[in-house]
Amino acid sequence: MMNMKPDESNQKLVEDILNAPSESQTLEFKRLADEKVVAKTVETVVAMANTEGGVIVLGVDDPEKTKLHGIDRIFGIDEQVEVFDALGREIHKIVSPMSGIWPPQIVEVNNVKRIGLLSVPKASANFHSINNHVYVRAEKSNRQLNAHEVINFAYAKGFEKADKALVNVDFTLLNTPFFHEWKNARNIKEDALEVALEKTGLARKDSDGHLKPTLAAVLLFAEFPNDLTETKCAIRVLQYTGTIETIGETPNLIGLPKTIQGALIKQIADAHDYVLNLLRAGIQIPSGFKNVYRIPERAVKEAITNAVIHRDYYKKRDIEIKIFQDRIEVESPGLFPYNITRSNIGWVRAEGYRNDLLVKHLREFPAPPNLDQNEGVRAMRQEMMSQNLYPPIFFSYPLYQDSVKVVLLNEHRPSEWEKISEYLLENKYIVNQKAREITGIVQRDKMARILKNWVKQGLLIQIVPSSGFMKGTRYRLPDSSEVASK
Repeated sequence: MMNMKPDESNQKLVEDILNAPSESQTLEFKRLADEKVVAKTVETVVAMANTEGGVIVLGVDDPEKTKLHGIDRIFGIDEQVEVFDALGREIHKIVSPMSGIWPPQIVEVNNVKRIGLLSVPKASANFHSINNHVYVRAEKSNRQLNAHEVINFAYAKGFEKADKALVNVDFTLLNTPFFHEWKNARNIKEDALEVALEKTGLARKDSDGHLKPTLAAVLLFAEFPNDLTETKCAIRVLQYTGTIETIGETPNLIGLPKTIQGALIKQIADAHDYVLNLLRAGIQIPSGFKNVYRIPERAVKEAITNAVIHRDYYKKRDIEIKIFQDRIEVESPGLFPYNITRSNIGWVRAEGYRNDLLVKHLREFPAPPNLDQNEGVRAMRQEMMSQNLYPPIFFSYPLYQDSVKVVLLNEHRPSEWEKISEYLLENKYIVNQKAREITGIVQRDKMARILKNWVKQGLLIQIVPSSGFMKGTRYRLPDSSEVASK
């Protein structure tokens, strides 16, 4: 087992663990009371790895399933030593093997009890399974995938490379101005298009020895790639009155949805121009005034570019950009790939790309839409902050089963948000009373409305106690880790 942490560090870590009000998608408590817990714990390891990763706290009872409080919830990993040992043996049976997660980080609570923090990283190369079963993590539980779901999930997470697939498209349809722009920028001297594509990995021979272009080549150079392949690779732009989408006999759409197609370099540029022109024009609101959009142009461009580059091209669904009075939403097919999660996006570099060929070759155009320097999300955050707007908000699984949505709010951050978010960075959770103390807001109901609005916008996560006692409701940032492990 690993060395114990110093006493002061232990105390703070134990406090963090006991302060967590409930389990979540990335946090679970396991009391090692009997052997039945072994199979469920290994199942959770697999589920967390296949989803966003997480931490399993061993030797501590679930706060929502016990009447015990505080230190009394801690039974320790030595309650049943044989159960702890059995868990270690079963974890080694996970396929593919998960090296480095066992033994867990051991934390000494006192002279009698110890707990274990099992840190589960997000799977970066493929799915994990146990006993030929694949699990994913929901909000507070695990779900077993059937065979069809496993295939779809593999595509959505980027484990299968759609852009490298060979397609039955005639090479002459790729001999376009986009190809020559790319070719000249790369200083490629080959006259034959087929030879140039094969040498750069954009074409290869199939099992019968026939040279075929990859999907990436079609997306990069064909004038109408959406019509040449089975995939859907267009962008749909929809603009609405108000702040909600009304579906029915009288939808609140402004005009007809706009479909933007073409080679990706052109598609991205056209989407940038079209959306930004809509934002500059604004929306006429019921009061008679015109809605003004404060969202920085670069933030909009980065959101669109990221959606096109990193989307799942297996999914037969277009990117959707929805413009409301108070926000812009960009929804892209496909889940966060590799090691990227909702909490670390923009802070860490991806261990790989869903669409390697697209990323490599898009950056070779004379005016590339991306620099491949992990600049997109960081730039969005910086631009929104510079305009005193809320940071970009990301939504994905389990709210969206196979897509990622980024929301850019057209709303200034009040000073209250700065105070609350700064507090949460240090303390993880906040309740209404503490929020009033920090902000100076006296009325409980007013503070409750503000907190609920931030929850609705996706800026906070609300945690209601199992008792339903609303005064015990806590809030946390969506991208904060509830328990910091090794």
